[in-house]
Amino acid sequence: MARLKVEGHKNLLRDEQSGAIINTDMDAYRASKRRKEVWATSQLEINILKDEVTQIKGMLKQIIGTLNNGKDS
Repeated sequence: MARLKVEGHKNLLRDEQSGAIINTDMDAYRASKRRKEVWATSQLEINILKDEVTQIKGMLKQIIGTLNNGKDS
């Protein structure tokens, strides 16, 4: 598979057969993968917090309902 350097870009090659541009900068690739992992972890933590807030709201409504029922007596 022949690859040609892309003019003006030291880390890019073009595959002659498919025309695809290939980035050969492994440090940038690893940094990108790491950013995606951090983002995915953050999203998971956010979703867990949203669920916990929903549970807390439900408990508060239940407590308020119980307190309001006690006032009617």
